[in-house]
Amino acid sequence: MIYKQLAYIPIIFQVDEAILLSVPELLQRNNFYFNKVVVVSGKSFSSNYAVQLCQNNSWTHFVLKDNTFAEVERLKQFSETSNCDLIIAIGGGKVLDVVKRVSYLTNLNHLSVPTIISNDGLISPISVIKNHHGKTESISGMMPMGVIIDLDIIQKSPVDYIRAAAGDILSNISATNDWILANKEKGESINDIGFHLSRSAANALIYFNRKVLKDKAFLRMIVQGQINSGIAMSLAGSSRPCSGSEHLISHAIDFLDLSKTNVLHGNQVASISLFTLFLQDKLLNVHVEYALATGIMLNFTNLLHSTDKLTLQLLYQKAREMRPGRFTILDMITEDLFVQRVQAFGVYMQEKVKP
Repeated sequence: MIYKQLAYIPIIFQVDEAILLSVPELLQRNNFYFNKVVVVSGKSFSSNYAVQLCQNNSWTHFVLKDNTFAEVERLKQFSETSNCDLIIAIGGGKVLDVVKRVSYLTNLNHLSVPTIISNDGLISPISVIKNHHGKTESISGMMPMGVIIDLDIIQKSPVDYIRAAAGDILSNISATNDWILANKEKGESINDIGFHLSRSAANALIYFNRKVLKDKAFLRMIVQGQINSGIAMSLAGSSRPCSGSEHLISHAIDFLDLSKTNVLHGNQVASISLFTLFLQDKLLNVHVEYALATGIMLNFTNLLHSTDKLTLQLLYQKAREMRPGRFTILDMITEDLFVQRVQAFGVYMQEKVKP
């Protein structure tokens, strides 16, 4: 049977040290028993952890090649033919997103065991899947019935992923500012709990007294912030609490292939968030200090191949088109003003980091 959770909140939520092999006990402790379990992982880093879990419990291991629609179909068929009643996703965002999508299509329970954290997609009802052109699409996925996070595993992951996770949550401030603006200008409704979960997730990190990326206390706060962000999106019924003008610009950069470097999504939107907060006249010193402490790039234009007027105009135009109906600060300014504000932001940031 499918276990329904109240308000789409995961039933199991554990963040601790050395708990990977405790997954069966955590399921039983919550009175969950499954006959056929499939553990899904990536090809390398996450595969070792999946093998450990499968060997200890005689579960089936399934290795994903990528987060493509073809892999979604391959896992879907395997899940149906093997008659499994639980899928455990062990890995990064690609693995979790494919499993979320397959669970949505098959109505199967799934449990998430992240091995890296890089954005707020841990439990969001959104799956990011590549189409046959190699472009990503954000489509519906099923939230996991539980999330189990082993801090020892996360601590061993590349620091850039942790930085991206810490950075991605900064976008919640920009996004919720846009949400307030949409309510004021367009009468868009606001889910109060979703709004405050998103906002508090960001502020808990921004005002944390020890912003050290590999420190377990800070890691725990990042994870909790991501979980709260996912719940906020679920309650709102969309990505609105965590995605505003900063994500529109980020998606436009990706769509137009304007980035000169392969940067993680969380790092990119974090850097852009500093600009959109500036655009909203809401950028505070504490936001800049947070970026400096966590190593977030202060000026997003350093990501771009070019910052000439034509490129910035194109970026503005495409950002406005990325999500029709998503009203943001970008709808309150002209193309020329956008270019002017980008240039003014560069000068502002140079002044902020002067010795």
